[in-house]
Amino acid sequence: MGAMIYSDRIHDIISQGDENRWFASGFTYSGHPVCCAAALKNIEIMERENLMQNATEVGMYFEEQLHTLNDLEIVGNVRGKKLMMCVENVKDKITKELLPDEINIGKRISNAAENMGLLVRPIGHLNVMSPPLTLTRENVDFLVKTLRAAIERVTSELKAEGHI
Repeated sequence: MGAMIYSDRIHDIISQGDENRWFASGFTYSGHPVCCAAALKNIEIMERENLMQNATEVGMYFEEQLHTLNDLEIVGNVRGKKLMMCVENVKDKITKELLPDEINIGKRISNAAENMGLLVRPIGHLNVMSPPLTLTRENVDFLVKTLRAAIERVTSELKAEGHI
């Protein structure tokens, strides 16, 4: 579900002039009763299960634990907030020099993690994570342990290949 809000100033400009002009916005599912019912049920579940509080508390733990990866040789930066985090992989921690694009470092780490039961999203030299609001501390522990092992495995491969 989504909504668009704009100021009176914009509305006045859109509304002026030629009556043959109009502002049209919408989709066939917008405001449909089924979509609205599903959105309301979703909000009810989020409130009942206290998912926003969980996202705050577990999100802080996730952020904290993911920062422990900063000690790894190719981790140049861990950034983000709560349940939207990213690990940046670099050739040189000091200069933040990136590995060549053809190494596809984010994908290599993602593939290694997937082989260990963890899905992370590769974007260039990054591994991005935005887990669900239902994430638990146990999930965080698995995620960080597995991502660490994947990064260590790929680092060893890169050394064997002469890239670092």
